[in-house]
Amino acid sequence: MSPDPDLEREYSPSSVSKHPAPWYIEEYARRSSAVLESLGGRVTREHYGPGPDEYVVVARHAPGSPLLVFIHGGYWKTLSADECSMWAADALDLGFSFASINYTLAPTATLERIVTQCRAAFDWLLHTSGLTPARVIVSGSSAGGHLAAMVTIANPQPVRCDAAILLSGVFDLRPLVATAVNEPLGLTVPDAVRLSPAHLRVTPVRSVRAFVGEEETASFKSQSDAYVDKLVAASVDATSQVVVGRDHFDLIYDLVTPGTHLGDTTIGLLRA
Repeated sequence: MSPDPDLEREYSPSSVSKHPAPWYIEEYARRSSAVLESLGGRVTREHYGPGPDEYVVVARHAPGSPLLVFIHGGYWKTLSADECSMWAADALDLGFSFASINYTLAPTATLERIVTQCRAAFDWLLHTSGLTPARVIVSGSSAGGHLAAMVTIANPQPVRCDAAILLSGVFDLRPLVATAVNEPLGLTVPDAVRLSPAHLRVTPVRSVRAFVGEEETASFKSQSDAYVDKLVAASVDATSQVVVGRDHFDLIYDLVTPGTHLGDTTIGLLRA
């Protein structure tokens, strides 16, 4: 089957973004490196599993402080927790702990394995890390939005998660099967259904806030809208919102920035 150029474009965020994806990846790394260097010993890398990629970057506030967890995107094949920790200092300044989850990238790991790793990391943060957070919010961008949603779904037991902030997520993976995105993943349509939040049973999460940038493709916007509709139908407090002036890659800059709609939402949920 020949590739569908329209579908490829719809699931290529850089087709409508301000800069190409590599520009943003370099910017994420620069910002995160500067933040981690400034924090010194206040931030640590800790393993949640035996594999070399199974670690979290953790910035600890006082025990019992609310915890913001971030899962990076990159279509499951690029980026790392180290490059996506730019919010650590801001979180600490606001009185929160922060953790960025790392996972093995495709094609070295299957998507099923990546989901398992993220769930294991989240469980480690809640039960083994010593953080004992009063509240916990899981967040993620793009592929990380998908993974954050998968963390909130019981497998086999419900997780404790007070809220989720899902940025430009892909919640129904079926459209990706016929695109270049699937080359390192190797998903079949049945795999895509089994690993899509849109096709799995909704489990209790108090609040879900989905955000997309104004400067994103229609498919990313409809993915968030459709997933939120599913959550609302299951009586979850969920909304989907478009952020003016932001694209797929720079939306995350607002995650904990006071005075922005996204930042104020995250902060409000952590303090609720």
